[in-house]
Amino acid sequence: MTAQTLLIVDDDQAERDLTARLARDTFPGARVRAVADALAAREACNQDVFDCVILDYNMPGMDGLACAQRLRASHPYLPIVMSTGYGDEMLAAHAVTSGVTDYIPKSRITAQSLTRVVENAIRITRQARVIDEQRNELENFAFALAHDFKQPIRQITTFANLVSEAIHDGRADEIGQHLSFLNDAARRLGSLVDVMSQYTLLGQPPAIGDVDLGAVLTNVRAALACYIEERGGRVIQDKAPRVRGNEALVAQVLQNLIVNGLKYNNSANPTVQITTEAASGQCVIRVKDNGIGIEPQYAEEIFKPLVRLHTKAEFAGTGLGLTLARKALAAMDGSILCNAQSGGGTEFVVTMALAA
Repeated sequence: MTAQTLLIVDDDQAERDLTARLARDTFPGARVRAVADALAAREACNQDVFDCVILDYNMPGMDGLACAQRLRASHPYLPIVMSTGYGDEMLAAHAVTSGVTDYIPKSRITAQSLTRVVENAIRITRQARVIDEQRNELENFAFALAHDFKQPIRQITTFANLVSEAIHDGRADEIGQHLSFLNDAARRLGSLVDVMSQYTLLGQPPAIGDVDLGAVLTNVRAALACYIEERGGRVIQDKAPRVRGNEALVAQVLQNLIVNGLKYNNSANPTVQITTEAASGQCVIRVKDNGIGIEPQYAEEIFKPLVRLHTKAEFAGTGLGLTLARKALAAMDGSILCNAQSGGGTEFVVTMALAA
């Protein structure tokens, strides 16, 4: 969390030079830039990325509070520490509620206090960014999921009414079909609820340990045996190493990728091939299929919550499988990307740490 780039803003040259010198001594190796006014501070922040800005309150033209508000508007996650002279402590405390991250009286600036206030400002700002990103993600997820809930709920209502009408009119031969459709809609709704639970639970850190990737793949293939047979497909795997991760999450990711490779596939012989390579402490897992393929422009879109490239009439699904896969891998310090190519066939590349 130690600052690497700092901006000092103070109209008093002696104070500016003193603070800059102390900052260089306090954060060895850090790049420290010093400017004399608010306009220069705004230009500097537009040209460079700073870990923290130490901003004087009393400056001519535009005071520190107004400058902080302008900086916050264009750089919402920029840590800003306001330095104040004698008698300005109350103003500085008020400034914290107006966009300034923290403040420090000039009379108390030491190497220790500067370290504390700068690192505290960086920590607070990073936490605010994470909270905002999580809130936006959950809001988008909840909105999209609520939209996806409407269709099965609407179908349940429709078929329940049709069953009621068939009973009332004595059309017993129609009841079985309506109940079948009603059951399918309820099952889809239950699946959405399960996926939502998985998605939200992935916010908790999983237990990480050594995982036998080969054994996980064998178990996943056994669990999917009926589906593989139903699709007339095959899953090919080579010898796999041990990786660092959570066994249940690794299985979930691989199962999702295998099912997608077989499902989004119009080939007479749907095939998913899984290969691994180990180097520099990393295991690269390639899951390649001979399916319908993905256009390159959608290679990142498919990992967003509830994004579907096809209608449910073409291919069933919730649109959350790859989102869950990426989130699960991120929780294990891994990654996943899609090598999309037009004309058929898709390759997903999963990277995880090798077991020691």
